Amino acid sequence: MGERAMYRRAIQYIKPMEQGWTQPHIFRCDDLNTYVVKLINNPDGTGVLANEWIAGRLGSLLHLPIANSRIIVITHDLLDMYPELKKLDITSGLHIGSCFEEYGVNVGEHVDLSDCRNLHHAAGMIVFDHWINNWDRHITQANLLYLQDKQEILLIDHSDAFFGPDWDMDEWWENEELEVFWGPLYEKFAPYIDNSDPFEEYLDAIESLEEADLRNAIHGIPHQWSIPEDDLDQLVDFLLFRKDRVRFALGELIEHFPIWHSTRLED
Repeated sequence: MGERAMYRRAIQYIKPMEQGWTQPHIFRCDDLNTYVVKLINNPDGTGVLANEWIAGRLGSLLHLPIANSRIIVITHDLLDMYPELKKLDITSGLHIGSCFEEYGVNVGEHVDLSDCRNLHHAAGMIVFDHWINNWDRHITQANLLYLQDKQEILLIDHSDAFFGPDWDMDEWWENEELEVFWGPLYEKFAPYIDNSDPFEEYLDAIESLEEADLRNAIHGIPHQWSIPEDDLDQLVDFLLFRKDRVRFALGELIEHFPIWHSTRLED
């Protein structure tokens, strides 16, 4: 997809989202689609926007069902049209958004996934979250949608990837061992993805990525977000370092997968 296609211009303000730490808002854009937009002046800073941009492109490299991010252009003229936006002290310029899924519901205790057509991607989700250290999905159950109209899961909200939007390099390199996540969301999918080696496809995909793939995923971050080039270089090193360690970390989850566990015992 060309860089131009990654940009959309907001033409109408709809309303604020009812939930979300980053206080997103809903806009209609020039392609007539509706987007959930995270703003430059969100409470957690522009690192949120960078995390969403990078995580979305990394997820696409692994062919995961992940919300496609677009750079959303909010102009002075649009801000002048809506007094409520001026009260929020929104800055004109480049924000980030993904398509609003009208029929999307958070995957929680009461969502029936029996008809879901892409459940196998839950294995990729678990691998992906460990690779980018997206630490909150496994406990919140709020960052994964079930699209009832399409009968598919969709990964959303990666604000807390890379240990969070503040990008603390000391924390990145503090420990060579990856923290292992498990919680009610992952557990919900275990019966659907349990087999002799549930994560192999996605581990192979991550391990095959080259430095050039990662640099391409990071390419295109707007200068307005003020992300230093040195930080981006360190992020590439961080991802390269972790991609060959996810396999070992996920081995600790084997007890949650009876078929996988029994197969290993037989080997």
